Amino acid sequence: MQIICPSCNTAYHIRENRVPPGKKGAAICKKCGHKMIIQVHDQYAMRTEPAAEDPHHPPVPPVPETRQPAVPCDALFETTVRNEYPGLNELSLEKYDLEGVFFQNKKGGNRGRRNKRTAKILISIHGLLEKILENGEMVKKVCWGTAYYPFEILLGNGFLTMLYNRYCIIATDRRLLFINVNYRMNKPSHYLFQLQFQDIRKIKRGIFGGSLTFYRVQGKRRHFMGVKSYLSKELYGFVTKKREAVAHAEHTPREPENLCPVCFSPLQKGLVRCTHCWAGFKRPRKALLRALLLPGLGDFYLGHRFLGVLEMTGSGLVWLFVLSSVLSGVPANMVVSGIILLWVNGFDGVLTYHMAKKGYMLDHKKGEPPSSASSTGRFEGKPGMLPESV
Repeated sequence: MQIICPSCNTAYHIRENRVPPGKKGAAICKKCGHKMIIQVHDQYAMRTEPAAEDPHHPPVPPVPETRQPAVPCDALFETTVRNEYPGLNELSLEKYDLEGVFFQNKKGGNRGRRNKRTAKILISIHGLLEKILENGEMVKKVCWGTAYYPFEILLGNGFLTMLYNRYCIIATDRRLLFINVNYRMNKPSHYLFQLQFQDIRKIKRGIFGGSLTFYRVQGKRRHFMGVKSYLSKELYGFVTKKREAVAHAEHTPREPENLCPVCFSPLQKGLVRCTHCWAGFKRPRKALLRALLLPGLGDFYLGHRFLGVLEMTGSGLVWLFVLSSVLSGVPANMVVSGIILLWVNGFDGVLTYHMAKKGYMLDHKKGEPPSSASSTGRFEGKPGMLPESV
């Protein structure tokens, strides 16, 4: 349905269910700022009324009767969402499909726990997200969940690593983006991944809709827990339609899933530097050696300070037991304490090594290009790979 601004004659498209019959709604014209009162008298009739005159803001002088083309977006919905969540004004709104991202309740409003959390997440990651988005790419759906790694759960403190596996799942019109965030989901963290629709072989929801699993054509699957059932349902439908559309489209080359944390270029695995911007990455081998030396040092190297403090505390208790066994002079106690020390350090080293290999983490101490780089900024050798000595 269409409404016409009585001040400047600008036309807007709105959906029929935006304003229930017999109710009134308000909207602000994006062109002249005039406040319009919208009332639907029945299912097919709609009219706009001028709002009451404000003595502090005189009415806009009438404009000659020239009909403007209808605005392509739902300006009423966009205005109400931005008024409800002022922080969204910082976003480049031309990159977001607000009708697809936000949910409208039965009363036609936008308040609710779901929209509040969605707005909070978008406000916290929009600075990073807008740099990752390509020209013309638009965000369609926003979801969140916790990545599940069975290998970590099997280890002693694997449950604590779940605090570092929170992700925002951003579905655009071109791909899926996975942005690692902190456990409060108010700040981007370390890893960045992407998944193209043609790389998804199958998507599956959990029994109660509380999880999502992306089965890839090549490579390991990605499983996320703690997903709201309504979000998993929407994302499942969106990705399914995109997969069907891509299946009939022309074949496009597959891109790697890992993204550089600086220039956001797709990168192959096993690099120590970005092949585009030469940013240095933290090395899993260094994290392993530090964790074997003293549990917690590897996590500090990766930036997991909370986990590192807990592991150092536990390691201190183990060392007290080892020292007491050595001072006791009993050979059996010394052997047992040595086995426990090797077991604790070894498990922490394996866990730290696994966390370091999930994706690329920026090493701020290594930002300069190596001397072997060519004038074009690329390494002269095997494409996409850099030597370990770089």
